[in-house]
Amino acid sequence: MSKLKRILSSILSAAVLATSISLLSACSDTEGNNSGSNGSLAVAFPVGNIRVAVNILALKLGYFDEEGVSITPVNLIGMDALTAINNTNDLDVLGAGFVPDLQALASGYDLTFIAGTAVEGGSVIAKKGSAATYRDAGNIINANAFTTAKLGLVRNEASWVVTRQYLLDSGVSEDVLTAIEDESSGNITYYAENTEVAQAVQKGEIELGFLPMEYALLYADAYELEVVAAAGDLQPDYVCCREVTTPAKLSEKKDAFIAYETARIRAFEYYKQGETDSAVRENVIRIVADYSGKESDYVETYLYGGVTKYAIDPNTEGIRKYVVAAYNSGALSSAAIDYGTYDITQNVDTSAYKTALDNLIAAYPDNSFYAGLLTQYNGSN
Repeated sequence: MSKLKRILSSILSAAVLATSISLLSACSDTEGNNSGSNGSLAVAFPVGNIRVAVNILALKLGYFDEEGVSITPVNLIGMDALTAINNTNDLDVLGAGFVPDLQALASGYDLTFIAGTAVEGGSVIAKKGSAATYRDAGNIINANAFTTAKLGLVRNEASWVVTRQYLLDSGVSEDVLTAIEDESSGNITYYAENTEVAQAVQKGEIELGFLPMEYALLYADAYELEVVAAAGDLQPDYVCCREVTTPAKLSEKKDAFIAYETARIRAFEYYKQGETDSAVRENVIRIVADYSGKESDYVETYLYGGVTKYAIDPNTEGIRKYVVAAYNSGALSSAAIDYGTYDITQNVDTSAYKTALDNLIAAYPDNSFYAGLLTQYNGSN
């Protein structure tokens, strides 16, 4: 097994482990036990999950302490975490996941999105040597080629949700897309596992598959695949993980949330410095590897190798767009809320993030990174 395959295999194993975690006991970190002059928050740090790398950095670099917010890391994820946020005092913030948040919201949970964790991460694949068939001159997908190809995916895969919306926006009718999605038509096959999607492309049973990027990279050689398009090319910065809490907790602990977001912005700046500064990069990798228990090669590939894209801006517009796309694809069709008419922006509160960013800009007016975040905020919220 090549080094890249070994690393990506570890990523997939970690993802499976993370999704299987249920309600576990809280765990604390010695660096998260300051006096908390701005208050305290219990924050989800799922064991082994480095999608929350920005929070890991803020914790281990001491930024939470410096901003005066006492952080208690809690080993929770998924619906257990959302239940703890909504119904108990065991958790204040979850930063992993998005569609489960929407499903919980539709089940009566009182939730609000406050900031970001990561975006993008999906891909469209084809058999090696055939990807150009499905691209247009601008290196984006060719709508006509896509609507006549045989497709395969795990149901509700995000890369299909995004691609479907791109096709809809490109003039493909809803009737055509609905017909394609009907498995009895023979135009699409739904699989139980992503491995089956890759194998089906290799065998020629389907022509285009929809996979998380880590699977596309892992299986590229073994199943003779190539990436037709990254889903982020079709809907830039589409959201995959958001930070969520309840309106009541945000109101009651506003100072703590502002301090929390301030520390996260600082940690995100440090992470981004690692893209050009090798010493910072090595330190980021060491910190996250030590905290998560993952190999350094795995951490580096995940954080800096294009598997995911970290982004902490709340991205209200991205939330709105993805909800529209998810609803159109049927991913939210069974929800009690009619997401076809529901205004999801009423469940977004960017105030803590924006106040934190404004405070940092006031303190460091010459900091170009913070200025860039403000430009991004103004364009997406």
